[in-house]
Amino acid sequence: MAFNYNGNVPEPDAAITNLENQIVAGGKGGDAAPPSDMLTQFPPRPAYGSNGRPVTLWANYFKVNLKIGTFYKYTMNTKKVAASKPEPKKGAKAGTGEKEVKGRELLFVVKAVLAKLLEQDKTFVGATEFKDALVTLKQLNLAANPMTVQVPRSEGSDEMDSYTVEFHGPSEIRVDDMKKYMTSMADGPAGAEAISFPRFPEVIDAINIILGHKPRSDHIKTAAVGSSRFFPFGDDKIIQALTQNWRALAAARGYFQSARLATGRVLLNANVTHGVFRVSGPVTQIFDGLEIKAAPKADNFAMRKLRAFGKFLPKTRVWYNFKTAEGKTVRRGKAIRGLANWSEVAKKGKTMAHPPKFDANWEYGGPKNVQFWIDTDKGGRYVTVYDYFKQKYNLNLKDYPLLDLGTEQKPFTYVPAEMIEIQPGQVIKASLSMDETTAMLDFACRSPYSNALSISTASRQVLELDDPSLDNFGVAVDRHLLTVQGRILNAPTVVYLNNQRKTTDVRPLGGSWNMRSVKVYKPGTKIERWTWVNLSLRPGAQPIGRDVVLAYGKFLADMGIAINKVPLDPPQEVIAHNANLDGIFAWLQKTGIQLFVIILSDKDTSGVYARIKQLGDCTYGVHTSCVVARQFGKASPGYFANVGLKVNLKAGGVNHKLKDEFSILKEGKAMIVGYDVTHPTNMPLKKGAAEPPSLVGFVSSVDSDLGQWPALSWEQTSRQEMLSDRLTDAFMLRLDTWSKNNKGQYPDNIIIYRDGVSEGQFSLVLSKELPSIREACRKKYSPQFQPKITLVVSVKRHQTRFYPSSTDEMSKSGNIVNGTIVDRGITQTRYWDFFLTAHDALQGTARPAHYTVLLDEIFRPKFGTKASDELERLTHELCYLYGRATKAVSICPPAYYADIVCERARAHRPEWFELKDFDSQTEGTGGAPSTVGRQVHVNLRDSMYYI
Repeated sequence: MAFNYNGNVPEPDAAITNLENQIVAGGKGGDAAPPSDMLTQFPPRPAYGSNGRPVTLWANYFKVNLKIGTFYKYTMNTKKVAASKPEPKKGAKAGTGEKEVKGRELLFVVKAVLAKLLEQDKTFVGATEFKDALVTLKQLNLAANPMTVQVPRSEGSDEMDSYTVEFHGPSEIRVDDMKKYMTSMADGPAGAEAISFPRFPEVIDAINIILGHKPRSDHIKTAAVGSSRFFPFGDDKIIQALTQNWRALAAARGYFQSARLATGRVLLNANVTHGVFRVSGPVTQIFDGLEIKAAPKADNFAMRKLRAFGKFLPKTRVWYNFKTAEGKTVRRGKAIRGLANWSEVAKKGKTMAHPPKFDANWEYGGPKNVQFWIDTDKGGRYVTVYDYFKQKYNLNLKDYPLLDLGTEQKPFTYVPAEMIEIQPGQVIKASLSMDETTAMLDFACRSPYSNALSISTASRQVLELDDPSLDNFGVAVDRHLLTVQGRILNAPTVVYLNNQRKTTDVRPLGGSWNMRSVKVYKPGTKIERWTWVNLSLRPGAQPIGRDVVLAYGKFLADMGIAINKVPLDPPQEVIAHNANLDGIFAWLQKTGIQLFVIILSDKDTSGVYARIKQLGDCTYGVHTSCVVARQFGKASPGYFANVGLKVNLKAGGVNHKLKDEFSILKEGKAMIVGYDVTHPTNMPLKKGAAEPPSLVGFVSSVDSDLGQWPALSWEQTSRQEMLSDRLTDAFMLRLDTWSKNNKGQYPDNIIIYRDGVSEGQFSLVLSKELPSIREACRKKYSPQFQPKITLVVSVKRHQTRFYPSSTDEMSKSGNIVNGTIVDRGITQTRYWDFFLTAHDALQGTARPAHYTVLLDEIFRPKFGTKASDELERLTHELCYLYGRATKAVSICPPAYYADIVCERARAHRPEWFELKDFDSQTEGTGGAPSTVGRQVHVNLRDSMYYI
């Protein structure tokens, strides 16, 4: 089913199309463009692309109308005023009496500030992200600066805390200047501002604050995550529990929103999003659902559940329902420390006169297993939690684990589960297990039609896009999604060898093809010595017999792969999961094994795969290929072929190539490079733990076949996106690799796909990374000749989506057709970018790749006004050269391979990146693990070991 509004599909806005055409025709693109830095760095769009069959698409954007020309923005500095303390002792350093405020506490302070500003001026109109920014319609007339406000100490509490809020500013947010720019895209005088990107970030930021203010202020019914994601937790909540591993997690559906500047207008990008939250509701219901009860240490299964559940409780916000001495029922907001446990008492209760007592051999106690001290007229006594609540409140408590609501200052405040309710909307950083990830993906996978319908209807309620408060700022969001003009590019023809070892054409259909009756285009180095082993991950697993392995060897040879059909027999055909893998790999190395096939009895969830790759890639230098017994044992041609493609790439072969080579590639003088950086995510660290490193993956082509992409990887400072000087060394090394494969010549042209950089970092790529690349070229080329470089950023983690407007241009899964490209309607004419959906998405909503040209010294000089078409064609056809599949992929292989290299580098560092015992935290050792054994072995360094 194709999305529409009551059968209507409006044409893209003709006024915007005309404006785009006028700007690009009258701009600096095309054949007449003079050479200058302004045309090479952040080059203007040469022209809009024209290749392909036109198609009208829906985009997940709303038009934003702005009526007011100027806003004012203040910065707020908030501090908590500490309670009065005794005079410090002589010689002691006096404190400031204030401390930083953040998170939920800051939200309530800012709410109090807004209320006070409105009290002082009934005409006050303001919007905030409830942190440190305040956008207003007019300048504030503050009665006092800093302002002092009072906020309840905790939710529902009668005790108040004092805070000071100091206002800085205002700065003028000149919306009219942005509106003027939108109609011309003219850069103005040359200089640094002429090539800045993004343009008018302060205006867009203010608009985002205004649009996000209302849903963010309704914190009871809406959970705001980060700067742009909002999840409903009221009556309209959509959640699904992720309790496969007894962790109190839930997946929730919400909406993303972000204002963006486009030609002639401001747009709101809105999308469906999903997040992981703590399960909410009465704790007793959660315990019942997970079948959790208090249990002694001897019950290993129960202990596993209790440990897994308990690890996610610290800092969880809860409602604590209790009765006062007067019999009044009270509800207080509290932060929980975790499950009541004996280990904590043994560690921290030594200094207490009367610490809690647990029954012998109980780690997580229930009401009848834990005693605490109460003062009495006779001095005091210990009483069980069960007896206390029975005597005081006439409650018969069940055998649920107790919860600890204590603090650092007052630990071990144990409360029955019956009195606790977990508050909704608490996002959590958690590395999901395989089962949890599968459940999350199943929940998030929805048809394009369903997502488009949700965005056009439900998102407006959650994001409160029709709330009257937006009118106060002169902001209005159109009710209908936009249509844009797209084009469907023709698929290229790929080439294999036939049974007579001559080239034969294969034409993709729907973005894919098969290898029936063909062989790989070029075999790699012959694999003379290879072997296999069954690796049993559970007792009683059925091993795969030698006959299947022999069939596999014959199949690979029949595919045209250079391999001895008969493998060497291993010392033993079956080994246990806890076997001495080092000993096996030492035998492989001693025997000269080139390929080791490991048949896993099941999908790995215990880190064995990472261990195999670390030993094979880094320690012993042996290519490894892991297969799963259930699929491998069927001897399916499709499965054998899929694994065989990887084997040929590891051996240095080329599986297929393009028939009609791109002109620059046909000359044999162009090297293509891809690199990416991956950062540690969802890994909250314990105090004192070293930060996991960020990892760089770097690949490059070696010849015009574009079939081999040897890799490099290295570590750099945690969460640092820009590459260090190591980039120079990597480039030099790969220029030498190219030279060895091209008669001692270096490439004339270098095309770079830089993966995963946010728009705010585009300028840094040019100022920080490009000089390192230039330096490598200066060291390798003569001073008289330097290669020409085009640098394109490829981004797949964005929120733009397109939906078919007609069933005539729709895939079987309801998506847009593979090969669809969009470069207008939602873009800025001044900059050269495009969205490409090269692949056929089999389920869910297809995510296009977004490409932006940051530097161009190749395409415009060679192709003039056709430069856009030529770059789009190259990028699209590259997507058909992903070597381990017979289909087009979603992002071009240089970027895709670089991402895989990063993932393999993570496998080489399991102490950082493997999820163990369902724990989301890294143990704090105070230092970083050794990097010994983490570098790829010299035997594999110039290969595609990572495939």
